[in-house]
Amino acid sequence: MPELDASFKLSERTALLTGPCNSTNQSIASRLTQLGCNVAMVDRNIERVGRFAQQLMDAREVNDRFGRAVAIQADLAKAHHVQEAAGRAAEAFGGLDIYIDGLMTSDAMEFRDPTALDDIDRLFDVNLRSTLMMTHSVLKFLEGRKRGRIVYLMPEATRLGLPKHAVMAALRGGLSDFARTLAREVASHNVTVNCVAMGITEEFLLLHSGQRPGLGEITNPGAARPVPPSPSTLNEQLLDVRQVFPRALMMEPERIAHLVAFLISPLAAGMTGETISVAQGLS
Repeated sequence: MPELDASFKLSERTALLTGPCNSTNQSIASRLTQLGCNVAMVDRNIERVGRFAQQLMDAREVNDRFGRAVAIQADLAKAHHVQEAAGRAAEAFGGLDIYIDGLMTSDAMEFRDPTALDDIDRLFDVNLRSTLMMTHSVLKFLEGRKRGRIVYLMPEATRLGLPKHAVMAALRGGLSDFARTLAREVASHNVTVNCVAMGITEEFLLLHSGQRPGLGEITNPGAARPVPPSPSTLNEQLLDVRQVFPRALMMEPERIAHLVAFLISPLAAGMTGETISVAQGLS
């Protein structure tokens, strides 16, 4: 058992985490720092992500075995911002070992809607372009250290064909094939590439309702913080999802964080090019 516990220790590792400071990304960052990993959180809303990074540093004051955290402001739709963010993350902690991409959004509408493609450039930037550019930037750090982990987050419901999310399915779902291909290219450098297909989270239900959790922070970093969703709103959207997936249940963000922690640990060294579902049997 001590050897198993040691396999989850991530001290002297640095993770770059992209995406809005929502409950899922917060849980991932918290879990990684608890395992000793340093985390650089990248978002356009530096105020919110900065506050959370400070909370993680406060936790480290209580337990010095925890990893450190830093907030980095960047517009990941711009190539030079992507390169600067990767460089600043590596500089902050003396290297870069892990890249976790949690940046995604969607406009919930049927594809045959006349306005379905009105915002396609923004959706492409958020869901795919920024991911590809950041992957390209971090690979030089991972390959240079002869070790590395890449994890892409995506909604399981869009992979399975939930109506109103065809564009996200096309943009984000394609990462499964991309990860499988990239995994073969970087295997000789001891870098693994995997996807995590998440169950029904609070953030996804907000997207399904037509709201954009975290998106205001992407497009307007000075915007006021959104009003938290009411339980009745989330329940209505969950009932709507259950019209397609009757067994759909809410997924706690901590369960997603546990899987991500496993995939970036030494225990998962033999897993690459895979898309693993953590969705409470949604499929």
